[in-house]
Amino acid sequence: MDKLPVVIVRNLGKLCYRKALESSKEACRDIVKNISSKDFESIKNYLFLVEHDPVYTVGIRNKQYVKDENKLKSLGADFVVTDRGGLITFHGHGQLVSYPVLYLGQFNTKKV
Repeated sequence: MDKLPVVIVRNLGKLCYRKALESSKEACRDIVKNISSKDFESIKNYLFLVEHDPVYTVGIRNKQYVKDENKLKSLGADFVVTDRGGLITFHGHGQLVSYPVLYLGQFNTKKV
């Protein structure tokens, strides 16, 4: 039987979006480094759980929202432009957000 991949669950608690994003990017960099050096045994998969302070995030199609940045900030929310796809997303108090950072090469996707 194949060894099942391990996913480490990290509860980040309440954390601003930018810090949570940096945690997930750091995990991605570690995965890429291990793949590049062919050190597949050291790859760690993560599921980050976090609650954000109020924040609106926009992806690469952000031009239509940048003009709203000051209005959204005046409502007490942060505004973050990211390198993800998609449009605008709100995260706030009481909302549990999960960010999976996985090396899919460790998962047998043929059985799915």
